[in-house]
Amino acid sequence: MRRVFLVLSALLISVLSPAASRQRVRDLDIHVTLLSLGGAVFHEKWDLNTGDDITEWYLVRENLGDMELVRFQVLDENGKELADDGEWDVHRTLEQKAGKSGVVHKADGLELCWGVGSHGDHVFHAFYSFTNAVKSLNDYDMFHMQLVSPGLSSPPEHVRVTIEVKEQQLDTLNTRIWGFGYEGTSAFLEDGTVVFESSGPFLTDDSVIVLLRFEKGMFESPSVQERDFQEALDQAMIDADFGRDYYDEEDDTASGIAGFFTILVMYFAFLRPFIKALRGKKSKKEISKVLGVRDPRKVDWVRDIPMGGYLGPADCVLRDIGEGKGNNLALAIILRLVHTGYLRPTREVEGPLQLAFTDKDPQSLDNISLPFYRLLEQAAGEDKVLQEKEFSAWASAHSTTVYKWTSNASTEARSRMNTEGWYRNGKYTDEGKAQARNVVGFKNFLNDFTLSSQRETFEAQLWKEYLVYAALFGIADKVAGQLKDIDPSFFRETFAYDASMLPQLLSTSRAFASAVSSAAWRGTPVSSSSSSGGSSYRSSHGYGGHSSRSGGGGFSGGGRGGGGR
Repeated sequence: MRRVFLVLSALLISVLSPAASRQRVRDLDIHVTLLSLGGAVFHEKWDLNTGDDITEWYLVRENLGDMELVRFQVLDENGKELADDGEWDVHRTLEQKAGKSGVVHKADGLELCWGVGSHGDHVFHAFYSFTNAVKSLNDYDMFHMQLVSPGLSSPPEHVRVTIEVKEQQLDTLNTRIWGFGYEGTSAFLEDGTVVFESSGPFLTDDSVIVLLRFEKGMFESPSVQERDFQEALDQAMIDADFGRDYYDEEDDTASGIAGFFTILVMYFAFLRPFIKALRGKKSKKEISKVLGVRDPRKVDWVRDIPMGGYLGPADCVLRDIGEGKGNNLALAIILRLVHTGYLRPTREVEGPLQLAFTDKDPQSLDNISLPFYRLLEQAAGEDKVLQEKEFSAWASAHSTTVYKWTSNASTEARSRMNTEGWYRNGKYTDEGKAQARNVVGFKNFLNDFTLSSQRETFEAQLWKEYLVYAALFGIADKVAGQLKDIDPSFFRETFAYDASMLPQLLSTSRAFASAVSSAAWRGTPVSSSSSSGGSSYRSSHGYGGHSSRSGGGGFSGGGRGGGGR
């Protein structure tokens, strides 16, 4: 109701105001194309009525920093180009400005101006370009600009801003988006663009501020800022609110009843299955489709390493029967990298355990482990020593990269299963079910068998793999407790590190794996069809949704004012 009141008030003011305020901007459509070298090309379409007391239309562009205007051109509704008049003189008559455009250079920026030619309805197309619109930050690239200024002579009735990157598709794997200054939405579209759109008429102080974060490699902008994106985002988020629209004050009773039934529907349709999925429970019928038997506990022991030693397919089996836990795959890979000599556990006196990279060539690693090795390598930096806090910070800042690895690992695992003849057309083959039972049988063996009582019957390499698979199965601590009972000299010879280091190695490796899981969750894309749903989480985390009428600070461009004069 408050929104309706404000709109009616604005209409009443427009009726009672002098002639100049009778201007009307029916629609403003802005299309921005970002270029690989960081420049931006703007096309603004203004569908308006000039009223009867102005001579020109102008756009305010201030706070430009190192951005430079390289082009300005205006076409009228007939496609006729207005002549470039150079430095613009605002003190001329309607007739003197007709058919012309120009730029006013000010100490704090620019004004892009053109003559309206005549009073009444017009559609103007303004084209202009700026260099250095995209900023290169330490960890990401960024486009942060006010595209519609507050204080326009006539606030638009509708605004739509579309942004594209030349020859690239924008999605939640490479981009995050936030909209500020207006009541409306932001969204990823299936055509690889993003759109910011108002949901109602603008008020006097409304604006459009867009903030986009890009993965490195999409741009080569010479405009460099020595800071992380989080600093820019923190500034933009000051006073921002992506929650429920505070103008939409419906009747509380009606809202409560509607909300109650909505909750019931959501629970039975979505929440209950979701909770079941979170618990990882699978029906006996679903389990049977994987194992060929209905109860994993009744699968006999298997003493050999299952599925040819491929961790990814084994992880798929566990997830398909509801026994996959967190990102145990990452934990298992880390331990295997240690046990095969690619990583070496080390620590300073009284310091935390760290993982140092060795000189061993990783090219022989499989298609899941090698990308993960490269991911760890990036996080370690130049010193090639991986620290827990260092990796957690890196993973958090590169959540999309981490998500891509988890997604690709799953795809690669299914591909391997298909190649081996274990999995076809979304179903386990008979051989695949036998291999899946081997995975479960090996888990039952490690879970039940007392290793220390028969250590002499196994090769040293098997001991290492036992711990790797124990990590995959989520029973690493139990198996590690049994390994600690082994003769210290035998343990040191087998594992190349002291038994006293094992608990800390597991703890540190588990922290790395936990960071992978958390980062992958944050980097999980939200589909374009649901991104405009308006949830506060999606909006504030850059997946699209509701805009925030406040916040957005730290932008380039924009200013205050503009429109007709």
